Amino acid sequence: MSSIDDAGPEDGTVFITDKTLKRLAQANDAATPPAHFLLLLSDNEPGRRVKLDKPSMVAGRIAPADLVLDSTMVSRKHCRFDLNGERMTLTDLGSTNGTFINGVRIQAETALGDGAQITIGNFQMTYQRRSQREASEAQELDRDLQQAVDYVMSILPPPIPSGPVRADWFYLPCARLGGDAFGYRSVDGRYFSSFVIDVSGHGAGAALYGVTVANVLRQQLLPGVDFRSPAAVMSSLNEMFQMEDHNWLFFTIWYGVYDPETRTLRYCSGGHHEAVLTHPGHRVPVGIRNPAIGVTPAHVFQEAQITVPANSSLYVFSDGVFEIEDKDGRQWEMDDFLSLLRDTPGPNEARRLYNEVRDKARHGALDDDFSVMVLSFD
Repeated sequence: MSSIDDAGPEDGTVFITDKTLKRLAQANDAATPPAHFLLLLSDNEPGRRVKLDKPSMVAGRIAPADLVLDSTMVSRKHCRFDLNGERMTLTDLGSTNGTFINGVRIQAETALGDGAQITIGNFQMTYQRRSQREASEAQELDRDLQQAVDYVMSILPPPIPSGPVRADWFYLPCARLGGDAFGYRSVDGRYFSSFVIDVSGHGAGAALYGVTVANVLRQQLLPGVDFRSPAAVMSSLNEMFQMEDHNWLFFTIWYGVYDPETRTLRYCSGGHHEAVLTHPGHRVPVGIRNPAIGVTPAHVFQEAQITVPANSSLYVFSDGVFEIEDKDGRQWEMDDFLSLLRDTPGPNEARRLYNEVRDKARHGALDDDFSVMVLSFD
């Protein structure tokens, strides 16, 4: 129960105010040693929080390392976390690929500040120093956030390893939840539709918005719309998702429909850069200019079509795959990413592209969500 102040009535009853409870909690936090954590993000795995609960913990590729990071880019004994009083430090142990804090390779024992970004091989993590109360609250939030991450991942379609249209993809948000979404499905048992969405912003709001749009497309929830017509789909999405009605969020999208009988691909994009169709000796941009969805009311969207030669592949991706800074400090352009594409992609092509980009990017987490979808046609 709360009152205006801590003074009780004449009968001696004492009321504890919210202000007093806050002071007590702060005093308890000050008297309790802080907890130290690593928020670990890697590849397609959801984030996990690792507690640094020993005076000294070694990170390395294999046991007996305390923190095992299974990657050839991580040395057997890569680096060590040491607790000195209430201060956490990090020391590289002569690793081949180095240990980085906020993008800078460390040469000696270095103190970690709350929120420091750490790179060990291809693993990205954030150091967090929390009071015991904050740690307990963070763990509860983690459980809720993990449910959201699991749901976002659950709506992504499984790869298609065989058939007239094969599908491969790789997705990694720059935060635990991102604004990218993509999908593909059969339309009327004959046509094959696919899309990639890139929502403005990051975090839970953008992720929820992206999932909503993706579900509309996955379940064909646009009344009276012919999903074989990309322009009709775009127009209906634009009417449904005007930004003033959705917390001023908007999104870009590429949407295509392939007819295997005629080998034609009809496509439309809303504010999204072009996809790329490859086949031996040729690369063809597949895109058409239209505004982003939710920005311009009542826009008449235009679509186009292209004939798909045998043994072709279609790369559809978000701008996070090429908006990176490389190790020389140069900002990439789309052509830098396109130079990595293959006319005839092999297995796990999407993952290969991520590995190539990550290898060329500066150390630290990528600045945007990484989404690439590769469709291959017989």
